[in-house]
Amino acid sequence: MASVNTQFSIAVHVMAAIAHHDGVFTSEILAGSVNANPVFVKRILVKLSKAKLAKATVGKSGGYGLARSPKSISLLDIYSAVNPPDAFAIHAYPKTKECVVSCNIKEVMSDVLVGTQEAVRRDLRQTTLADVVSRIRARSG
Repeated sequence: MASVNTQFSIAVHVMAAIAHHDGVFTSEILAGSVNANPVFVKRILVKLSKAKLAKATVGKSGGYGLARSPKSISLLDIYSAVNPPDAFAIHAYPKTKECVVSCNIKEVMSDVLVGTQEAVRRDLRQTTLADVVSRIRARSG
């Protein structure tokens, strides 16, 4: 089974945790919420900080908070910050000249891939971090 990239879902998780509790949290606390390695979560938080979605504060009470209002952060902003791989990739095997499928599949699938990525971006652009937090609160009672 192929491995999957979880950076986007973890980034949304930590941003939602920060927004839900409206506070500043260390990467260790956020990693506990995700149940993931703190170093991995810290790498994601650094990417979110570089994208100006999260802000880091230093010192004894330091940690990570939101750099903007949850209503002004789209899931596309978060997705772009962590730069996950495309939804799927096209194989790199050489063409078999005798096979019409082999000679055309890469170009056809390339068009499909572009359309798929555009649809993903469009959907993510329409959902904000505030929407995610609202859905979490609705589900939790």
